[in-house]
Amino acid sequence: MSLIKRILTRLRKSEDGSILTEIALSMPLYIGLLMGVVEVGNYLLLNLKVQHTVVSIADLVTRDEEITQAVIDDIFTVIPQIMTPYVIGEDSVAIITSVSQTADIQATVFWQRSGGGTLLETSEFGAEGDLASLPGAITMRDGETVLATEVFFRYEPLIFSFLPAKTIRRVSYYRPRIGALQQIS
Repeated sequence: MSLIKRILTRLRKSEDGSILTEIALSMPLYIGLLMGVVEVGNYLLLNLKVQHTVVSIADLVTRDEEITQAVIDDIFTVIPQIMTPYVIGEDSVAIITSVSQTADIQATVFWQRSGGGTLLETSEFGAEGDLASLPGAITMRDGETVLATEVFFRYEPLIFSFLPAKTIRRVSYYRPRIGALQQIS
């Protein structure tokens, strides 16, 4: 018994490896924090990319007096370059909605186009031909148009795959600079 007592006393007084033990115990915490920082940083960058994309699309659509389907198709082909390094496709879609009002017609969706991906999302402003569902802060006068652009991106966590996927939606409202853009030429 005295042998065991001597060994335990020597182990209790020994400080060899105490730093290594503390590092070994705290390393999982540090690795978890690092992975969390990477995940949050990736999510924030994606949000900025989606916001930049929606503003760029709205800006491009409202530049000219008239717009054609070919121009809209060209604008949708630019989305992968704006969203780089994120890959678009089945995880994203952009929807451009033209909402106009005339003396006889309330705010109505005059036309709507989607592209830049195949994610199945619908516009929250309504479908083509329906009365528009605009936020209360947007007021419209007769003959005026508002182009509401929405970009959806389905985000799946990189590291923490146990977290659920989330669809990011960003909206931009622009009024045409010239003309009304009530139809596609």
